Parts: sequence; structure tokens; C-alpha cells
Amino acid sequence: MLAGAYLLLAAIGPVRADFGGHGAPVRDIVLSADGAYAATAGFDDQVILWDVASRQPLHRLLGHEAAVNAVAFVPAGTEGAQPDRVVSASDDGSLRVWDIAAGSELVRLDGHEKKVVAVAVSPDGRYIASASWDRTVGLWEAASGRLIARFEGHEDSINAVAFTADGKEIVSAGYDGQIWFWPGNGDGEPRRFAAAGFPINDIAFIPERELLVTASADQRLRVWDLASQQEVNRLEGHEGAVLTVAAAPGSDVIASGGTDGQIHLWDLRAGEISSIHIEHYNAVWSISFSPDGEIVYAAGIDAIARAWYVADGQPLLGSTAAFQPVDRVSADLAHSDDPLERGSFQFRKCAICHSLKDDGVARSGPSLEGLFGRRVGSYPGYRYSEALSKSDVIWTEKTVSQLFELGPEVFLPGTKMPLQRLPDARDRADLIAFLKARTGPGQP
Repeated sequence: MLAGAYLLLAAIGPVRADFGGHGAPVRDIVLSADGAYAATAGFDDQVILWDVASRQPLHRLLGHEAAVNAVAFVPAGTEGAQPDRVVSASDDGSLRVWDIAAGSELVRLDGHEKKVVAVAVSPDGRYIASASWDRTVGLWEAASGRLIARFEGHEDSINAVAFTADGKEIVSAGYDGQIWFWPGNGDGEPRRFAAAGFPINDIAFIPERELLVTASADQRLRVWDLASQQEVNRLEGHEGAVLTVAAAPGSDVIASGGTDGQIHLWDLRAGEISSIHIEHYNAVWSISFSPDGEIVYAAGIDAIARAWYVADGQPLLGSTAAFQPVDRVSADLAHSDDPLERGSFQFRKCAICHSLKDDGVARSGPSLEGLFGRRVGSYPGYRYSEALSKSDVIWTEKTVSQLFELGPEVFLPGTKMPLQRLPDARDRADLIAFLKARTGPGQP
């Protein structure tokens, strides 16, 4: 029996030491400053708010129309106060501010022209900063959602944003390898801090030592002195692009994760502490520390966020949830004589967002069960964008072929589907044959 590549298995039930509740990969995990809450952002368009002590979900925050990339807690008015809101950033180009107690949306922040991939909150909770692939940094008033300023200067997509410890400046970095500082309240002059020479995926501050750490595509972490604007250290150990970095509060310890599926723990004075290998991970997308710096949390390609002790790298409470397997068809099937086997290979990317049958797991896209003959935007229970909800297109062999020949953004303007095409006619025919065989009535 053919298996769709990258098909995530059903979400597991609650687990003691980990956060398991998403139906797709987890893009971000953060802990509140008081350690009471965690928030996770998923490829299934959801934010889940968790009680850290019990690892039970408090709310599922629904409203985004595409994958959620980042989350941050918003303190209640004064620095260090218990958070009363959480803000999320999404591929749909918006940010949403949510009420923690009620689990409801308070305000939507619109202003970016492309996906928003990072978000930060000022220490006093007054301002929100956002980083987008439209090459701008947005500065927003947290209470009202009003856009105060859009900062321009980057020459490519921006991947990371953070406030300085005093909240007076915002720092951003991205694919152009540049690091920029912007006025934290919108009033003042920006300054280009440095250029790393390689794309930057993430940043972290160590305020006690006035250091900035950047995670780069060249497999390295760079440590920058804020006063001199010079690189003062370079950390090497990853065997792939470094995607995420976080600093433990009140210490010189940082953690990094990358495409090699490794979490490295470093002491900036002593060098590397240890390396945690996450079985089967292809990428570690997000890292966060507990407020006391003793526990490190990470999220990546599967639907579970996990936790380990910093001191010895051992799993919290003795174990972590088993990795949720990702079924992969062999690349050899791309050259099979059987069009269904070739089609299963073409389906490998679709399966990240879609199931062939309705299995009850929330994903970024609707189930494909009963696809052919169905009107676009009509699968029961799925929240479509307005453009697709009003479409009169019917899924047929011809329209599915056009979708991948032209690209979703051309064939269905306003869709949240990722940009992808299959320009080869045989590849499209193989995919269609596979979908017809696997999504019809009575199919496994």
C-alpha cells in the first residue's frame, strides 16, 4: 500500500513532559516570564496556550488563515508582570493579539504585504515589533493594534526581530546578512549595526554582557559586542544551517538548533557544554528557556515540543514523547514505471498540509477526501480564506492540473496555499492519477 510522503501520524494524547496537541509541525514555542504559560505556533494554523505545570492545553487560538510562525507573550502593563495577552504572526500576513484568560482574539494587526515570520514585545508590553518577508519591520501599539511605523532598509526577507533590554531599540536581521537597529517607539534614526556576510535566521540578546548572538546559514553562531559593533566570538559545531538561537535568562548560556537536528548548548565563557540529538529531527525551528534557565524547550519538524535539562541534557521528567513518524516514499519511486508510484512521490510536499482521508487531525490544509467533483473551498469544517470560500471552481482532472501548472497564487488568487508548481505535464498526470486512486470512496 502506498504511503504519502511526509504524512504526519495522528496526534498523540497528552504527555507528561512535552507539549503534544498540534496536528502539524510546531514552528515556535515560548515560555511566559513567570513560567506559568507556554505558547506554541503550528503549521496547522493554530496557536495553543498551555499550562506549563500540567502540560495541558488551556486554549486553542483559531483565526489565522495560514501557518503560524511565531508567538510572544505581552505583559500586563509593567515590566515583569504576568502576561494577559499573547501575540502571533502568520503566513497570512497578519498578527493577532489574544486574551489569555478568555482565549479570544482582541485585535488583528494588518499592514505587511507578505508572510510575517517573527514577533517581539517591548519589556513594558506597550509595543509589538514584527518581521516580514516584505523586507520591513513593523512597529505596533499593543493595546490598539495601531501601526506606528514601518522600517525599511533590509535588502531581502527579514527573519528575526527583538527589542533591546531597555526597550529603546529594535534589532532585526535577515537573508541579506545585515543587522539593523530601529527606534523602539518609532521616534529616532535607524542604524545599520553590522553585516554578517551570510543569511541570518535568528537573533538573541545577552543583556548582562551587552552581547548579540546571530544564527547563520553558514553553520555558525556569531557573537557581537553591542558597544563596539564588532564580532567577538564565533561558535562552530552544527553540520547544517543554524535556524534558531535563545539565551538563558541571567546567564552566559545559549542554545542553538539547526537543520542537522541538533540542539547545542553553549557557555559563552567556556565553550560548548553539550549537544542534544533529537532522533529523526530534520530541523530544529525554535528554542526557548524556562525563566530560571534550567530547562530548554525545542520544536521542529513533528507536532511535539520537547524539554530537557540544561545541566545534563536529560529529558525533563525522565523521558520525552516518541518522535511522531513521518512516512516517506522512496525517491526511487520518482522513476518507477507505475504512474501511481510516481504520483505518490509527487504528493510528498502536499502531504505536509493535506491528508488523503479525513483522520480528525487539524492540518494547514483541508482533507483531500472526495476531492474530485467537489467545489473549491467547500470541505466541511475547514476555515477557508474568503477568496476560496466564494470560488465556483470545481476540482476535476483539468483544474487540478491547472493549479500546479500555473501555481496556486495564479489559479486561485487570494489562496493561502504555498507557492509551488509542477511544470512537467507527466508529473501533473501522475499526481492526478494518485489522487484519484487514493481520495475516492472506499479507498484506503
